[in-house]
Amino acid sequence: MSEIIGHQEALEFFNKVIASNNLSHAYCFIGPEQVGKRTVAEEIAAKLLQTSRERLSRQPDFITTEQSLNEKTGKTRKDITVEQMRELRARLSQHAFAGGYKVALIDDAEKMNIEAANALLKTLEEPSPRTILFLIAIDEDKLPATILSRCQRIYFHPVKKEELEKYLAARGVTKPELASLALGLPGRLIDWLEDEEKFTAYKAEADRFLGMIGQPFFSKLKSVEELFGEKGGDTIMTRENLETILGLWQILTRDICLTANGLESETARQIKISIGNQTKNWVALEKQIVEARGLLNQNIHPRLVVENILLNLP
Repeated sequence: MSEIIGHQEALEFFNKVIASNNLSHAYCFIGPEQVGKRTVAEEIAAKLLQTSRERLSRQPDFITTEQSLNEKTGKTRKDITVEQMRELRARLSQHAFAGGYKVALIDDAEKMNIEAANALLKTLEEPSPRTILFLIAIDEDKLPATILSRCQRIYFHPVKKEELEKYLAARGVTKPELASLALGLPGRLIDWLEDEEKFTAYKAEADRFLGMIGQPFFSKLKSVEELFGEKGGDTIMTRENLETILGLWQILTRDICLTANGLESETARQIKISIGNQTKNWVALEKQIVEARGLLNQNIHPRLVVENILLNLP
């Protein structure tokens, strides 16, 4: 299993509170997707349970809860359910197999529905002895204030590009573009190193977006048709995949603006496209993409969200 890239401050903090026996009952790790929140939580859990991250999944005192598949439909559930939280509560109320800590990790915690959040609140209000909860979230504003108020919040930020470059150099990887394009997200970098096809797909998605610039609307629509998945497919996964793609479009839009205004050093990828006096339009497009990513979590059809972006794409 790979080492942790960055986040030394968070790791040192937990080393101190563990050594001083001053752990809180619950922590909420907040930060971008693939920044390393879950990896750090698992590292701390492994230390508490006196095992390694490699063996953590086989440790009975470590419990993970996350968005699951509906066994009847085979599709991803929209929410983390109250049944999952009740099961978690029941397991945490039991004695630890090894007589020490019990550690629970709730991934994508903001996907709990209101009933699940209320069930978790009972666990937070009446914690079992020597139990530690880690809530992993991208957007803290989507978590109930009652939940947040009972957790110690730890914020994770993208790591420095130099950290990623150091990691690559230590493994003899001579692809400097990987560190730039990963945008400070260690999980993304590791994904690319473990599966080169993912990096190829990432670059292909960037080429798709750039190739739509200057094209008529019907051509843009044709280019994105496959993004909406098959009819009757897993709509939750389609939305999540599309949200990731829109995140890339947002980065590309930003880099186009920065490069056009002579700020190449601030970009992940220099994209030399002549935008003339249209900087305001591109800035407005970036804002629209940010809003569209939020709309995907609502009951607005993904096709409508994307079509509105394409209407404003020069």
